[in-house]
Amino acid sequence: MKAWVWEGKDTLRLDAGYPDPVARPGWVVLKVRAAGVCSTDVSIIRGRVCAWKAPGVLGHEICGEVVELGEGAKGVDTGDRVVVETSVGCGICVQCRTGNKHLCQDAGEIGFPPFDGGYAEYVAVPDNCCRKMPQAMTDEQGAILEASICPFGRIFRDPPQAGATVLVQGVGVAGLSFIQAVKCFGATTVVAAGRNQSRLEDARRFGADVVVNTREQSLEETVRKLTGGRGVDVSIDAAGAPVTFKNALSLCAPGGTVHLYGLASESAQMPLAVDDVVFRQLTIRGGTNNELAWTPLMELIAHGRFDNAGMVTHRFGFDELPAAIDIVDRHPDGLIKAVIKS
Repeated sequence: MKAWVWEGKDTLRLDAGYPDPVARPGWVVLKVRAAGVCSTDVSIIRGRVCAWKAPGVLGHEICGEVVELGEGAKGVDTGDRVVVETSVGCGICVQCRTGNKHLCQDAGEIGFPPFDGGYAEYVAVPDNCCRKMPQAMTDEQGAILEASICPFGRIFRDPPQAGATVLVQGVGVAGLSFIQAVKCFGATTVVAAGRNQSRLEDARRFGADVVVNTREQSLEETVRKLTGGRGVDVSIDAAGAPVTFKNALSLCAPGGTVHLYGLASESAQMPLAVDDVVFRQLTIRGGTNNELAWTPLMELIAHGRFDNAGMVTHRFGFDELPAAIDIVDRHPDGLIKAVIKS
């Protein structure tokens, strides 16, 4: 089969004779129908993230069709169209048994070595990583579902109270997903903050009620005025910078919840005012994957309550992956998500 093999920094090679995946017991083989291009993959290829060793086939945002079942594989059949929930756990530890296999001590992930991913014609995945797609969802929508599942999954675990006021800092894919997620669970007013006006307009289009360009406006003044000086009920940092971390805590109301999602650079200093957290009784939560949230999110998408179709802004053929990597790396205005299709 054809596969794009990551061989090291800035090195992707199209291998027309890459070994076909094997449907081992409990696994299935998918024909990849579409794959999202994630900024994490770009950072790995560019050498900015060094947690994995080459070579390997990247790509962890996958929509595929089941074409082969391994012995004992359950829950899907050939011909089923699925998205891939990428965490691979041991299956027997407490984390795996409670919907947290991404926290398994032996966890890995499809699309990160040693597990090959979706930048190939076919990929093998465990049967319990397959989530059947509603007929109303397109391949593109399935391919980028993983980009929204971490933000949505965080809110799925700890939804805001009905009528809550929410601050979302960061207006990339994660921020847009958080905005929609809190609205799905009953938030009344969402404030989106960022530094790029084009992306703030995206935030408004995806449901933000108030947008704040922090280059031109005071976020603190806006939030205090909106909330009568109290602060927001839920404060989300989807940017991961020292200033957004500080704002996330300081602009959260007493007794409120802070969700941390954006990752800071290794050199960034993120001081935590512990006394402020204690005396204002803030709850601070982090979150990555949530395997229990995939099907509920797809149902919301299928019923028109969560828009991920509008996030696909750039489309490429399979042989154009290097061009897709390049545009995601440059991230021009107008880009939200890029997808490659077979």
